[in-house]
Amino acid sequence: MRQDLNILFFTPRARAGTAPARTEKFKAMQDSGFQVQRCITIPALHKCLQASSAEPIPPVVVLAGTLLENCSATTYLRTLHPSMGIVAMVGPEQDAEIIRLLQSGVDNYFAHNASNELLAAILFRLLARPDVGPAYTEPAPSAGANGWSLQDQAWKLVSPEGVAITLTTGERAFLVVLFRAPDRRATHRQLADAVNQDYALAASHEPQGRLGVLVSRMRQKCSGLGAPLPLKSLHNWGYMFTGPVQA
Repeated sequence: MRQDLNILFFTPRARAGTAPARTEKFKAMQDSGFQVQRCITIPALHKCLQASSAEPIPPVVVLAGTLLENCSATTYLRTLHPSMGIVAMVGPEQDAEIIRLLQSGVDNYFAHNASNELLAAILFRLLARPDVGPAYTEPAPSAGANGWSLQDQAWKLVSPEGVAITLTTGERAFLVVLFRAPDRRATHRQLADAVNQDYALAASHEPQGRLGVLVSRMRQKCSGLGAPLPLKSLHNWGYMFTGPVQA
């Protein structure tokens, strides 16, 4: 088994009727010479990608969750690892599902009953793709002269003075939505959907609660570290991040 043929197999949960196929594909990839590692949560996938940053050939990610999980994972990977090879397992004759996955950014797909030879050919092709570069790594947290920033794959919020605040799954999802919004503001529904979705992907045991509770705890944490959070509540609408943000 060659050490540079690395596959990250994203298996957060088994879709109805696909558990045997996932087990078969896992073994088939190993039999084809790939080193396969299961990742059942987004944080686990993040850690595996960090660990592979020094490898000459970055891994290919094979997604085998539900449609929502696969699309969310693809969006995450495309944001932080633009050249990552991504393949998704789909149900038979699911054109609508395939279209959504392709729009999310997957490179290729295969049906859960596809031959092992076809899957191996897809993976070898992606690993040999010339535009696939080293896995993306974030620089170490540093003082942000231009404002606040999300670092370490958005798991840390760094103040303009260089104070690094480690974020929970919900806090990370909440701030990512605000930082990506053109005017740094979002509705309660947009924020709640992002938080709930990320908690589901991470299989977190933390209570999700209301946005108000999450924001209150985040404010307390930031203030306790000497970096008051510049977050404004927009009455009956949502929240706005009012501090300067690094370009």
